[in-house]
Amino acid sequence: MSTRQSIDSAAGVAPGGEGSTPTARLTAKETQILMWCFKGKTSWEIARIENCSESTVNFHFTNIRRKFDVSSRNSALLKAIESGAIIVDSVVARGAHEPD
Repeated sequence: MSTRQSIDSAAGVAPGGEGSTPTARLTAKETQILMWCFKGKTSWEIARIENCSESTVNFHFTNIRRKFDVSSRNSALLKAIESGAIIVDSVVARGAHEPD
């Protein structure tokens, strides 16, 4: 298997085509959790921000991974972005403190 094929299969992209993974139906809380994860927050930090326990955050991550049929947070985040389950704005991705 070539490097490109392994990257495509890890990202859920069919060789020579667009992603064919159907969009998972995320709850509002799961979407918020993923957005905090995208911003680099840990489970502990997300729990403090969302005013819940770290176990609750990890429970949401477990559900997110199950819905996307992946085994890691990073894979779930990648699939969520690719499928459009979460929208990453260029301003958010770049950071508000960086100059234009």
